[in-house]
Amino acid sequence: MKHDNPPLLMIPGPVFMHPRIYEAFSRPLIGHRTPEFEEFFEETINMFKKLIQTKNEVFLLTGSSTSAMDSAIANVVSPGDKVLNVVQGKFSERWLELTKAYGGESIVLNIEWGKAVRGEDIARSLEKNKDIKFITICHNETSTGILNPAEEIGKVAREYDKILIVDGVTSVGGDYVYPDKWNFDILAGGSQKCVGIPPGLGMIMVGPRAWEIIESRKFIPSYYLNLLKYREDHMPFTPSIPHIYALHESLLMIEEEGFENRVKRHRIMGKATREGIKAIGLDLFADEKFASNTVTAVSYPNSIKDEEFRKAIQDKGVLIAGGQGKIKGKIFRIAHMNVVTEREILVTLSLIELALSQLGFLKNLGKGVKAADEIFFKNKK
Repeated sequence: MKHDNPPLLMIPGPVFMHPRIYEAFSRPLIGHRTPEFEEFFEETINMFKKLIQTKNEVFLLTGSSTSAMDSAIANVVSPGDKVLNVVQGKFSERWLELTKAYGGESIVLNIEWGKAVRGEDIARSLEKNKDIKFITICHNETSTGILNPAEEIGKVAREYDKILIVDGVTSVGGDYVYPDKWNFDILAGGSQKCVGIPPGLGMIMVGPRAWEIIESRKFIPSYYLNLLKYREDHMPFTPSIPHIYALHESLLMIEEEGFENRVKRHRIMGKATREGIKAIGLDLFADEKFASNTVTAVSYPNSIKDEEFRKAIQDKGVLIAGGQGKIKGKIFRIAHMNVVTEREILVTLSLIELALSQLGFLKNLGKGVKAADEIFFKNKK
């Protein structure tokens, strides 16, 4: 594998990273049990808590974002517990798989892929199954480009006194995520998406209602992901020191940009991408009323083959993502998260147009780039 000319990563993780993150990874290692690192570690956790405006406990797990999801289910779901798994894409489907892995009884609420789940959908399911204890949702469904109305869902969960477990992997750091205000009991996150560092860290926030369940359990079927161990000692096992360096640097960059400015930038990037795609003549896969601000999913015309199209773009130096699960080969996805700016969006759209022209779908080039640039121009006024 060649490393001298890496592609521009426009996939939803791992993402295009700022040079300051690479620099952070090159710093010398120090002992993780030294007072200096312990202070640095706690400071990093507090910075992350500030990002999501939580007073609840947050833990950093050395593992991918799935480690945080795994930990969430392992710690609260006992065999036989009923869990309402909202399934509307490949990543919300992961909650279903984890529920079954730990012996929970899954009650599936299937939502059409590309559509949002609403509070009333949750309420109807809870009325039919009053002994459900937990609800799982994916806040930003990366596989379809949908941003679910999490605040609305949180109100329903609290009204029915259910524990709400949320995947915030591709929303934390790129969009508003307020777990305390929105009644999340557990929030799982990851490092390689909007936070913008390499894969290898899972973040998990645990609220008081979840702790009541964890503390009452006689047995938690995990050693490494047992949250009681992390509460006793935030570093019960050796952490990835370079990842903590990088996370601290990323959180510092977020503070420097200003969180409101960061969310606004992500929303502008998302809007410009969607308008560019529509101007090209392609259809958005997700319901635009609930479109993600960090990733856009696009439906293929019947005449375009997925691998051929994405290879044509990759050959020109940009990597975009295909579909997953039952929509594999039917869509492609463009990420616009972390430090992506108008430059990366315009380059990506121009290569999409060139690839479509090369494959005989598009004759007149430039409409997508022009539409996106108009969004950028309007937001500079």
